[in-house]
Amino acid sequence: MDAKTQTDTRKRSPADRAAHDGAHHDHQHEHAGAGVDLPIVGHVEYRSVAFLAGLGVAGTVGAIEWPVVAAVGIGYALARRG
Repeated sequence: MDAKTQTDTRKRSPADRAAHDGAHHDHQHEHAGAGVDLPIVGHVEYRSVAFLAGLGVAGTVGAIEWPVVAAVGIGYALARRG
């Protein structure tokens, strides 16, 4: 910090400083996690890819019926968006 910033901070009352400091934490940064960019879907995180791949394998080997696989996959994708 430079001297001007320190002086301005000290001139404010503790309540003003607290309100100002809290304002920086109110906004959220949207950072895309590590993943892959798919042409139609967009950016998909690795853990989502792993879950959906596992779901597909379970459907392929018959552990889960395909309508259930589709419903779970669509529900998961919708939940991750919102």
